[in-house]
Amino acid sequence: MDSTIMDYNLNIKSIFWRVEKLYKDKEIISRTHEGIKRYTYGDFALRVRKLARMLESKNLVRSRVASIAWNTHRHLELYFAVPLLGGILHTVNVRFHKTEMDYVITEMDDKAVFTDKDIEYKSDKIPVYIFDEKYDDEIESQEPIKDFPDIDERQGAIACFTSGTTGKPKGVIYSHRSIFIHSLSLLAQDVLGISSSDVVLPIVPMFHISAWDLPFASLMTGAKLVLPGPRPKAEDIVNLIKDYKVTIGIAAPTVWIDVVAYVEREKLDLSPLKVVVTGGAEPPLGLIKKLREYGVKTYHAWGMTETEAIATINKSDDINKMSEQGYPIFGFEISLVDAEGKELPWDGKSAGELVVRGAFVTKKYFNNPSNILLNNTWFKTGDVVKIYPDGSIKVVDRLKDLIKSGGEWISSVDLENAIMSYDKVLEAVVVGIPDEKWGERPIALVVKKPGKEVSAEEIIDYLKSLNRFPKWWLPDKIIFVDSIPKTSTGKLDKKVIRDMVKSMLNLR
Repeated sequence: MDSTIMDYNLNIKSIFWRVEKLYKDKEIISRTHEGIKRYTYGDFALRVRKLARMLESKNLVRSRVASIAWNTHRHLELYFAVPLLGGILHTVNVRFHKTEMDYVITEMDDKAVFTDKDIEYKSDKIPVYIFDEKYDDEIESQEPIKDFPDIDERQGAIACFTSGTTGKPKGVIYSHRSIFIHSLSLLAQDVLGISSSDVVLPIVPMFHISAWDLPFASLMTGAKLVLPGPRPKAEDIVNLIKDYKVTIGIAAPTVWIDVVAYVEREKLDLSPLKVVVTGGAEPPLGLIKKLREYGVKTYHAWGMTETEAIATINKSDDINKMSEQGYPIFGFEISLVDAEGKELPWDGKSAGELVVRGAFVTKKYFNNPSNILLNNTWFKTGDVVKIYPDGSIKVVDRLKDLIKSGGEWISSVDLENAIMSYDKVLEAVVVGIPDEKWGERPIALVVKKPGKEVSAEEIIDYLKSLNRFPKWWLPDKIIFVDSIPKTSTGKLDKKVIRDMVKSMLNLR
């Protein structure tokens, strides 16, 4: 029997309706090259309508349009105007090399590029528009568009490419429906619990999975939104938290490590911040403890480009459980399989590949025929995990980052987190290096905390004292460095790190 419920598209237009009708007096703060821009949701909505008219005048209706931009109000306006006109906004990683930018823009067949003025991108094939005062003047001169089409919820709205650390970047297109459902899920109390009383600071870049959909979720519920702008440093982040009373901040662990180091150095605090949401890598125990000293709770999230970012969440009060990536959020399912695709038990002991499915999980890459599904149902994440009986997952490693030594597996992630739990260590990374006898052996790169002295022997002794690792797991060598290479989204760039270590050790 057919449903008696009316058809209603879960699209960005339905989010925009709330922005314009229910929350027009709420505020957006944007740090820009010119300074701080403050305006209301109502002002934002009017600018979106004017921008839509400008796009229409440039024949960019129902088009694919690229942005190479930071977290600013201008970028946010494009997030709405392009999909509201039936197009797809392709958010290009600002830290891509020019050849990578050209590749993904050509792959998507984008018809125009919008970019911040500090990003030097030129094209002799399509027009490039720069976010600056002249751009603002052109928008202000437009007559606001009155009506937007009711776009089918399954149509594409936002496109994002993977970081390309293991080959060419691969494209994922998020539908209006997936954006709506994922953003709505973030508002649930058991997920992030964002409400209209919150002040949200998404430091995670908008060019990467729409800043984990936090801008959409914030506007959906009427939260004050603070956008950190171009290349925010720890000082900028702390100032925004204090000046605009930020309650929730979202960024990779490396960002919060820098923020805490700055706060300690300058003898400041982090009030009124209440919650830090972090993902992309396991947050070091020392970071979680330090944030708690400042009265800030840590939420540990897991996700990937292919799951529209946050897909599991750990909000435990037990600090010893914070290494787990947590429970699947609403509209998302998980399973555990072995190398042959056979299902493994959720016993907290069996390790296998995490496979997932849900309302915001990709079923294929854009313009790519390769099969990425198990049994045409489950997306293969490439993460090696354990799942506990209650459904909480613990990432052991990436399949490609496991170190195989003497026929046995070593988890680089476990070693990294153990090293970073030492109070003299700021950051650490462990990679496998070819070894004639054992196949691979672990090598660690370590960044010392400022003002701290520590030796390789001291770190090895500390690892031994934990009584967690067999002797053959311990790194053959510990190399002290000033910094560790990271991807454009703040993750450890193990492809680059392996090449760097091989060069240091004169290996081919």
